[in-house]
Amino acid sequence: MDMFFRPPYDHQAILPLSWTRSSEIRPVYRDIPLPFSKLRWITQAEIPHDFSAAILHEDLALTYPDGYLFRGCPPELAGFFSQADCRTLRTGYEAVLSLDGSHLETRRVRNALSRGQRHGKVAEVVMNDQNRVRLASFRNETRHAGKPQLRHVFRDKPDHTCRCFVFSDDSDNWLAAMTISVRGRKEMHTELMLKHRHAPGDIMECLVAGIFRILKSEGAGELSLGEAPFLNLEPNRPDCRDELELFMIRLMTQFRHAYDHEGLFRFKNKFAPLWRPVMVCSSEAPSPLMLASLAMAMGYTDLLVHESIDMLRQLIVTDREYRSE
Repeated sequence: MDMFFRPPYDHQAILPLSWTRSSEIRPVYRDIPLPFSKLRWITQAEIPHDFSAAILHEDLALTYPDGYLFRGCPPELAGFFSQADCRTLRTGYEAVLSLDGSHLETRRVRNALSRGQRHGKVAEVVMNDQNRVRLASFRNETRHAGKPQLRHVFRDKPDHTCRCFVFSDDSDNWLAAMTISVRGRKEMHTELMLKHRHAPGDIMECLVAGIFRILKSEGAGELSLGEAPFLNLEPNRPDCRDELELFMIRLMTQFRHAYDHEGLFRFKNKFAPLWRPVMVCSSEAPSPLMLASLAMAMGYTDLLVHESIDMLRQLIVTDREYRSE
C-alpha cells in the first residue's frame, strides 16, 4: 500500500500534531523564526472546521510568502502538500490508539493496571486558572524538572483548547497528569505527559487507560500518544527512506544520552499502537542546516549541552572516586 495513501479530503482532515480545529472564521497561526533561515516555523495553529487541505495550503502560501515549515504532519496531509509545491521528511512515528481497539488488553498493560490502580483514580479536571497554576507547579515536581525543556513541540501552556486528566491518590495529591487537544472530528492528541518524581510505578499506564475509557465513552475515535522520533520501523522499505532521514537517525542515536527517544518508544509500544509516520513539511527542501536550525529552535541543542556536561561531570566524579581507592 502507498505510504501516502490519500483518501478524499473532507473538512475534517487530520491536522499536524498540536494543531486544533476552531469555530473561528480565520485560522490562527503561531510561528517563530528559524535560525539561519528565512522560513517561519508554524508551531501551533487553530484551523477552521471548514478548511480543507487545499484551502489550508493556499492560505499558508499567502500568509508566509517567504516560506514556512511545520512538523508532526500525518501521511495523508503530507502527501497532499508534497503533490503541491512542498517537500517532506519523515522524522518519526506517532503512537495511535484506536478507541475501538484492544490496546488495554496486552499482557504488559494488564499487569501494569493491576499493580497501579490501587494507588488512586483517574479524573478530568477543568482547565481553569486555579488548575493551570496547579499544573504548572506539578511540572516542577517531575523527574525532569530543572533540566532544559523542549520548546514549541507541544502545547505546554494548556488553554481552553486542551483537556486535562490526572491520576490522584485518596488525598487528592496528583501523581500524574496528561493534557490532550482536539485534532480532528474524532481524533485526540496527547500534549503533556507528566509524572511526579515520587509516584509509584505503573501510574502512567493507568492514566492512559483511564483517558482511553473516558474518550471511548464520549464517542471519540482515536487517541494519539504523540511522536516517538528518530525511529527506523520500516528498514526494508527503501522507498520510504532518503539519505537525510537515515543521517538524522544515525546522528540522533549518538545523542541518546540527551533525549531518551528509545525509552519513549518502549513506553508507548506497550499499548500495541498503530505507528503512524509523521513528517516535517516545508516550502523548501529539507537540509542538514534546516534540521540543525529546527533543533536549536526547539531547545534540543540546549538539552544536549546540559546532558553532555552532566555526563562529563559524572565521569569526573567517578574517576576521582576510582583514583582515591
